[in-house]
Amino acid sequence: MQAEVIPFLSLHGQAAEAIYFYEQKLGAIVLLKVSYADMAQRDKTFQYASGQEAWITHSVLQIGANKIMIAEEETDTTRPWSAGNDFSLCLQSRDHDTIVGFYERLTSDERTTILVPLTANSFSSGYGIVRDPFGVVFQFTVTQHAF
Repeated sequence: MQAEVIPFLSLHGQAAEAIYFYEQKLGAIVLLKVSYADMAQRDKTFQYASGQEAWITHSVLQIGANKIMIAEEETDTTRPWSAGNDFSLCLQSRDHDTIVGFYERLTSDERTTILVPLTANSFSSGYGIVRDPFGVVFQFTVTQHAF
């Protein structure tokens, strides 16, 4: 059996902006992007509020060898949406310059908050943490592992 586990970000009105940001800062390649307006053309029962035409109902981005999915809707509708502190995305590479490049591109946006500056520590020649403008926390790791 071949399967993937893909992180899915629910960004509550900021998905399109986040997709563009990740294209610019992380070199993301958009494999799929469906707006609310696109979905309404596919499914006549799909409803959305005025002004939400460009909101994203589903997207798939590739960053390096991995994928992430981004949409507006929360996945657990039993709780109100919130930008949480319960997950992060870890960008890792054995190549120090690759990690430095990702870190510098994300932190070049003044809306990005540096939580842990990129620096050497006991397990990495480069480790840092930032929160991007959409509340997504990224860890950066120069790894010694071959995975």
